[in-house]
Amino acid sequence: MCGSTYKLGAFISGTYFGQKSDSIACVQTASPYGACAVPAQQIIGTQGANWDALRVGLNAETMLFEDWRVSADVAYLPWTTSPVVITISSVLKQLSTISAGKVGGVQIEGTLSYLLGRNFSIGVGARYWAMWTKNDSDVIFNCSGCRDRGTFIQIPALAKYSMERWGTFLEASYKFE
Repeated sequence: MCGSTYKLGAFISGTYFGQKSDSIACVQTASPYGACAVPAQQIIGTQGANWDALRVGLNAETMLFEDWRVSADVAYLPWTTSPVVITISSVLKQLSTISAGKVGGVQIEGTLSYLLGRNFSIGVGARYWAMWTKNDSDVIFNCSGCRDRGTFIQIPALAKYSMERWGTFLEASYKFE
């Protein structure tokens, strides 16, 4: 739907969010006589989470003044793949695999732009992303070396996971005609 100073439309798209982080061993800060189990600055674990999602939403855009435009996207995530988080600890000899169940989410973004010319603009904006599991998720903790002679055990559990991200951004845009 378009007017002389506004546009409104629907969209369907995909999105991906991935994150990876490392954990390091302890650093002794309280007493010089206490000992850490693992040397400082040694990586003892790695975690990664990947979220793939289908986005269904609305986009709105309007002119505030002659050279100022404001736009917004609001999307619901009705389907996402289950995030998989793996923690590997070679020092502690543990491996945890987490596989989430049904998940959902929302994404919101807004931008205020100044038109420098017919096709070129600069802007500032903000966005918020959130994804979560709807039901308790299956978690299996695998541990090798937890018992005598390296017995491998699995411990099933239930958990709930969520992810929230927000931020601001600057953008420059050029539209080809």
